Amino acid sequence: MTGEALRPSEAAAAAAWAAMVDADAAQVARVREPEPSGDFYAPIAQHFRAGARPSVELPALLAHVEPGDTWLDIGAGGGRFALPLSERVTRVIAVEPSVSMRGVLEGAIRERARPNIEVRNVYWPDSAWSEDVDVSLAAHSTYDVREILPFLDAMERHTRRRCVAILSDLPRGAHLARLFQAVHGEPLSPLPALREFIALLGARGRRFDVATVSGEQPAVVSLDEAAAEARRLLWLATGSEKDRRMRALIEEWWAVPGGVRLPAGRGHFGIVAWFPPTV
Repeated sequence: MTGEALRPSEAAAAAAWAAMVDADAAQVARVREPEPSGDFYAPIAQHFRAGARPSVELPALLAHVEPGDTWLDIGAGGGRFALPLSERVTRVIAVEPSVSMRGVLEGAIRERARPNIEVRNVYWPDSAWSEDVDVSLAAHSTYDVREILPFLDAMERHTRRRCVAILSDLPRGAHLARLFQAVHGEPLSPLPALREFIALLGARGRRFDVATVSGEQPAVVSLDEAAAEARRLLWLATGSEKDRRMRALIEEWWAVPGGVRLPAGRGHFGIVAWFPPTV
């Protein structure tokens, strides 16, 4: 039927989403050099601390705040959004399963004396969850969620006013796709991101709004810093043959006066807000 590709069913959109997540997982398992750690985020958890880097999405996010709100922050990380939200709402419930991320978040809560943030060690969706909130937020926490429909269903079921998701136009590592292919000899299998999420909401028949903001411009960094970022995104072991190849290509392709400027990791962000079906 004409237009099927542009008007997928909910089941077809969810299956396509899961296929992208599966392809990424299979590729990572295939090319990964270092043994996987118990907590993937441990080496970089501090990067997700509130104020550690610009949060250009924040002003558009705060536009959804109303006095007296309770917010649910799913995949709160180190508190990039939970901390500033806590200054404007009555209560924030921060869901974060990563031990290292929770440590950063809990430290920030103590330092800033924000007792209205409650941290929960659960994976979303949680079958035992019973609390309802005014706004639920999934900021950069849906990219690798294979079973996306139960995730969104749970958000909507426990939200009184508005669901919000923040996604980038580029998923993890997509800005280094050229480098990935040169080093591993195969194209990057990208995770779903903003474009796919909007298609999924459309397939679910949701009424939604999208605000976009430009991503941060990449800074000039040292070759060692650039290689460390690329090494993590290409799943390489320090000092391996592929690691040396990667480092040489970074210097060849992206060296600038004073260091290295990698391609921008994010072109823009989308702050997607939609009404739960009961609203």
